[in-house]
Amino acid sequence: MIRLLLDIIVFISGAVLMALEIVGSRVLAPHFGNSIFVWGSLISVVLAALSAGYYWGGRLADRNPSFARFLLLLLIPGVMISVLPWLYPSVNLRIATADFGVRLNPLIASTIYFLIPGIFLGMVSPYAIRLAATTLSTVGSTAGTLYALSTCGSIFGTLFTAFYLIPALGVSNIIHALGLTLILLALGMWPLTRLALKRAERRAPAAAKAAVALALTAIFLAPASSVQARVKTLYEKDSFYHRIRVEEDDEARYMYFDHTLQSAMTLKDPTGLRLIYSRYASLGLAFRPDAGKALIIGLGGGSIPKKYQKEFPSLEIDVAEIDPAVVEVAKKYFALQEGKNLRIHAQDGRQFLARTNQRYDLILGDAYFRDSIPFHLTTREFFQIADQKLTANGVVAINIIGAVTGHSGRITRSVVKTLRGIFPQVYIFAARRADNVSLDTIQNVIVVATKEAQRLNIREITKRATALGRDLFPNPLTDIAVSFFDAKLTDQDVPVLTDDYAPTDNLLNP
Repeated sequence: MIRLLLDIIVFISGAVLMALEIVGSRVLAPHFGNSIFVWGSLISVVLAALSAGYYWGGRLADRNPSFARFLLLLLIPGVMISVLPWLYPSVNLRIATADFGVRLNPLIASTIYFLIPGIFLGMVSPYAIRLAATTLSTVGSTAGTLYALSTCGSIFGTLFTAFYLIPALGVSNIIHALGLTLILLALGMWPLTRLALKRAERRAPAAAKAAVALALTAIFLAPASSVQARVKTLYEKDSFYHRIRVEEDDEARYMYFDHTLQSAMTLKDPTGLRLIYSRYASLGLAFRPDAGKALIIGLGGGSIPKKYQKEFPSLEIDVAEIDPAVVEVAKKYFALQEGKNLRIHAQDGRQFLARTNQRYDLILGDAYFRDSIPFHLTTREFFQIADQKLTANGVVAINIIGAVTGHSGRITRSVVKTLRGIFPQVYIFAARRADNVSLDTIQNVIVVATKEAQRLNIREITKRATALGRDLFPNPLTDIAVSFFDAKLTDQDVPVLTDDYAPTDNLLNP
């Protein structure tokens, strides 16, 4: 029985540690983004914790091992993990305010939250081997079996958290559940194992105990396992966030992130809006044609800021782009030039918005992808920050890639539902509807949210776009009316997105 209980404990502790690492990305993202620096920090801290835990677990196991001490290795991190949701929002804010840099910010936070609990959980496997091994001849198989169970638990914890827990529960609920699991495991195992352990220890010869220490030393020293015609490629490189590729044909130049088209520039007209979605995204200006300051989150090839820079010399434009490599590529290959009215900031859009003292007439979000979405740019907390940084009649415009209705439209409906909790008026434009595309079809959907108490009708919106002109909007302008969705949008099947609960991956990939 003692061996079975040890197997269960090792499996669950491995599952909890990896579940904590996965959900840790959601803890850090609202303040530090979802970059390779965040994941690098998380992985490094967990590996460091395991290394220290393996070492100290082996040392502790050599000193009069007992099941009571073993269960403390579960109880202590269980308590520490359980209280994390009450601590990390304020700690994150303090670190972000102090701003130690994009690399150190998530590393410091990860260390504070996960290093000590990870060390305790890392101590579980070597201590369990010490308790389970009874003879020298079985040390190898015992160690191999328990480490295999720990790894299987880690796989289970990773998949279960990523596939089911995050879509089903909020971040704080998951963390509370992980801590409570360890606490209940420790308390529940104690009465079941006390008598069995005493009997097992009486049968264990002293020679076998000495041999285990030698076997553990060897184990700890072992490494851990864990065609387009006439198109030419001008640039291809991995950045911290994407694999960026620039291609060119006889007519245009294109920017790809991984396999997704992000931007396109007509060679004969570098400031033109070539992709149709960018013309619909400009509808934010129809709601604020007198805009004096604009913020664009997400750069790509810079088509929209270039166009605004040309057509509105008095419009002050800030662009927040998280990837410095994208900024460099846009300047080198897509004729993007900063100037008095255009400033580029290589920074996460939410962080920039939270820290800036500027107030904007227009905030345009263009940082979403088809198969991925920075969840911290979709939540109620993010839109509340945007609301605070808007002028009295400011406008938020968001480019979403999804359907409007049907199962593929859940991400759109969820964002709309979230916006409606903050802004009095929300407008929806399906960019491809003008081509008789169904509302159930995945496409660019532009969502505009305003502070106006009075709702504009589509006739007034089209009239303002016509007056503004400058080749900013769809041609013909009547396509705006066709794309407008003003029917009741059913949203009972989708959640309001929050920093604590934002299952965007599941909403994007039903």
